[in-house]
Amino acid sequence: MTRKAKKELKSIIHELSAKGYKRCIDWKGYEVYQPVYRGTLYIGDPLVIFVSGDNAWLAPNDEGEEYIYYRSLKMEEEEKAARQN
Repeated sequence: MTRKAKKELKSIIHELSAKGYKRCIDWKGYEVYQPVYRGTLYIGDPLVIFVSGDNAWLAPNDEGEEYIYYRSLKMEEEEKAARQN
């Protein structure tokens, strides 16, 4: 991630009042991050941040939901592969 993208990512995290962020599974060529909050937080639509090149942006709701679905499928695949080993 470039310095500019990291600065944008940190700015988004600050705007969301999150305590930090975690790296997630890459998607469609993007680095993907999710905000991390203290305790349980019920906010509605998933918050997903994409990073590509010098840019970082909060995903629109439909793309965020699509990413969460993709990630859940990947996690199921990994769990299934781990059980088979």
